[in-house]
Amino acid sequence: MRRSLRLTIVSALLASACSPAGGTGEPAALDSDNPFLDGEAHSSESKFDTGWVSSLNAGEVELDLEADIDPGSGYWDNKAPLRIGQFALTYLRTQSNPKVFVQSLAEDYTNGAESVEWLVGNEWKRGNDSSVPSARPTHFRLRGVNAVVLDPQVADDDLLDTSFKAIVPKRPSTLFTDAGDSCGTPEGDIDVAQSVYWYVWTPEKSSCDRDLLQTVELKVSKVLPRGGAVYPEYDKLMEDGRVDVVVFFGQVGHGAISESDYSFSLIRKFESFLQGANFRKAPDAPKGIRYVREQNGVRMLVDIYTPHEFSGLTDYANKSNFFEAVRSHEIVVWNGHSVLGASDFWANDEIYAGDAAERYQIFIYNGCLGYAYYVNPILEGKLSWDNVDLVTNAIETPFAIMVEETSATLGLIAGSVEGNGDASWQTILDKLNDISGRRGYYGASGVRTNAYTPEP
Repeated sequence: MRRSLRLTIVSALLASACSPAGGTGEPAALDSDNPFLDGEAHSSESKFDTGWVSSLNAGEVELDLEADIDPGSGYWDNKAPLRIGQFALTYLRTQSNPKVFVQSLAEDYTNGAESVEWLVGNEWKRGNDSSVPSARPTHFRLRGVNAVVLDPQVADDDLLDTSFKAIVPKRPSTLFTDAGDSCGTPEGDIDVAQSVYWYVWTPEKSSCDRDLLQTVELKVSKVLPRGGAVYPEYDKLMEDGRVDVVVFFGQVGHGAISESDYSFSLIRKFESFLQGANFRKAPDAPKGIRYVREQNGVRMLVDIYTPHEFSGLTDYANKSNFFEAVRSHEIVVWNGHSVLGASDFWANDEIYAGDAAERYQIFIYNGCLGYAYYVNPILEGKLSWDNVDLVTNAIETPFAIMVEETSATLGLIAGSVEGNGDASWQTILDKLNDISGRRGYYGASGVRTNAYTPEP
């Protein structure tokens, strides 16, 4: 399907790698020592009293990319435009001013070539036209790719037809053969290789051959409305008088799972926050760890899945645990690695079986570059934005603050369902911004047309 992604609100998080060290510093001070209780206490306020007024200015647009590929003497690759889009994603995220965060095209590698338009003679033809491969065209366009522009420095109306330049390879499909590691920089344990070259792309390196590069333009073809105050659909969450939450903590390290993995420290900290908020540990959790609280007429259940139940988005041995948990809980929180957007788990039909596709859920994807990687697969699984509100970050998410972010978000939601439903998405995202040090880009997709409003 054509990607039609709607990011409504953008706030700020720390620019750091997904690692325990992360270079994050300490999270912002909370009103109490327990962010869950802090969230509950502020759920009826329009804004946290942090003493900070945000000047962040960001919005979502649709971009058109028109460029060329150089097949050289090798095979003609119908997916080369998607690969160029991936290199543009990294360049604009790291090098452009203003910062532009482009939706990843990686999830479209299976069928995405059909959305590419090729110039064959004087006629534009779609990639699924049978006459295209034999013509071996070199000029293409991709239209309607979603992106977030941070601090555009012009009014929204003036953004239309603005272009952003990106340096990308002419031959993305054979870049490692052509350039070796001369145009990339290893990041953490990710070395320069063909499959991840787009992620470690560093064309400004002096060793990078200029003859392998081209500058392309991505033009704003549509500016999406920013919208006003919007809320989670609290009435839908409370239809059965209870709220079921699952919080995944993926394995942080690599190799065999052990209790020394940083994820277990995060889990123990999260448990202490739940206990401090009067949750009791249930003795009969079907999987993982279960906490339950009944307060103000609302039963709230929080299941915690450790790496033993599901270690990450490549854990095929335990994928059924992941699918069942996502399908059966109203609020789903992922705290873990994003595996560079390569996982197909969020697109698996088993997650959305039965009535899960059409039942309202809140997904809080708290992994690196969630906006780029997994918005589209989740939307396709949920069929419509009527069925899901999805919180993601446009940049890296450090593990060190995931517990505070998770606890504060759930506290705000809990206080709202037990009270008057006053915590808007803006309030929730403001808190995420506050905890993250005001240097990241959290947003909520699918919320712009939410119908719920609190009673006066």
